Amino acid sequence: MVEAPSFRMICVAVICSIAGSFHFGFNLVLTNPSQEAFLEFMNKTLAKRFDGGLSDNTMQNIWSFVVAILFLGALVGSFSIRFIADWVGRKNGLYISIAAGVLAGGMAIASKFIPLFELYIVSRIVMGWSVSVSLGLSALFLSEASPKQNRGAIGMMTGTCVQLGTVCGSVVAMPQIFGTEDLWWLIYATEIGIMLCFGAALPFFPESPGFLIQRGATEAATKSIAFFYNCDIIDAQKHLNEIKEEQKNSTKKFKMMDVVIKKSLRDKAFIGVVVTFAMSFSGVAVINAFAFEILKDTGLDVLEASLANDAISVVSMISSVVAAVIVDRNGRRPLLLISFTGILICNLIIFGLMFTFYKFGYHVLGFILICFICIFTFFFALGPGPLCYFINAELVGQAARSAAQSWASVIQMLSRFVIVTAFLPMKNQLGEAWSYLILFVAPVAVSLVYLYFSLPETKNKNPFEVEEAIEDLPKFPLCGRSRRVHDRKISEQMVITRQMQLVEDYGSIESLSYRL
Repeated sequence: MVEAPSFRMICVAVICSIAGSFHFGFNLVLTNPSQEAFLEFMNKTLAKRFDGGLSDNTMQNIWSFVVAILFLGALVGSFSIRFIADWVGRKNGLYISIAAGVLAGGMAIASKFIPLFELYIVSRIVMGWSVSVSLGLSALFLSEASPKQNRGAIGMMTGTCVQLGTVCGSVVAMPQIFGTEDLWWLIYATEIGIMLCFGAALPFFPESPGFLIQRGATEAATKSIAFFYNCDIIDAQKHLNEIKEEQKNSTKKFKMMDVVIKKSLRDKAFIGVVVTFAMSFSGVAVINAFAFEILKDTGLDVLEASLANDAISVVSMISSVVAAVIVDRNGRRPLLLISFTGILICNLIIFGLMFTFYKFGYHVLGFILICFICIFTFFFALGPGPLCYFINAELVGQAARSAAQSWASVIQMLSRFVIVTAFLPMKNQLGEAWSYLILFVAPVAVSLVYLYFSLPETKNKNPFEVEEAIEDLPKFPLCGRSRRVHDRKISEQMVITRQMQLVEDYGSIESLSYRL
């Protein structure tokens, strides 16, 4: 029977996640319901330089880039996580990310009163860097601080707080609250207040045991383990020895380029990258950024679209809690294939509802659209939402894990930047329905076919079993022989070669044996 996390560990997880990953979700959606307020601010600010203002289409094209630029900052942040974590530590790194977030929020507020829209753009880049680093460091801190038997449950807190951030951001940025031209700066003031309140609680926690052991601070690491594991010093010393052994057995580390060069790693990492790519092109990025605009364009008024946007965020949060229960009870492969199939069907229906509304203008279609966006959100939270963050970890060895995860993060941020930048310009040129069809149906369909023939089951499997699962996958039609050698017989030399590759991927034979 799985032991439940201690109350102390739950409190630590909540505080660290709200000081970290919460703000990623908050910033994903805050420009969504308050878009009109920001467009008015942008037009008034730039009117002095463009002889009276810009056209609606030009403003939307510029705004699409401004919304997306958050992910360029996040892309830089994803390359910074490992450096900051090893330089100052996991907890101290959170101080840096929170300070950067407060600075970015202050710049956004200042841009309102100067006024200077270019300063707001810079604040989006800095905020992107901050939320990316906060997301990575909070997840790393909790992974190292939580007891081994609770890491799954505690780790899901990161994703849950991302969804909690989307709920809070959607509510605070409503036009009926702070999402107006005069009050939008209070959205950032609210976020700064949340950052400072939860950041003030971090000094009461010790640094993660893993980092302290790396620095040779054995006594501090023992006290840290006693605090987080809620045990006495004797038990803490036993856990200390286990962590030391695990670190000793994972001495070899692959860099990001090693994953590209080494075929045995590249093939597996690419599967994880495709999962991340399909997740990004599922439509969730546009729903996060422009759901309010989409619902308004489908016949809902401002209040209806605001409440619907809040409901979508709430469904997303509830779904993430359900996913925490389901994800370890079902295989990764069926969850991803079923969820992507559901997402594909939902996207086709969403396209049909948009297209039908433009043809006939039935008001009821807007409410039906809300239902299918909520169903889409549920499928997303069951599969790609949580799984894209750790499927790479189960596909590749310990030595290449961080490098493979970094590639997945890069793909996610670049994909989100491209999608959010392109959506509004495409909508203005082709219409909302056709833009949605092009961006979010074909990529999911192609990825689904690839994953059906390439994604092995990884739940509770050691490296050799994952390799065998790859061999047993269905073969793609017209490709001739199946993945497994004829008559399902593998030569002794092939077995030895595959085992040597696995040992190399894990860093050492002791590390592989330890994992097995």
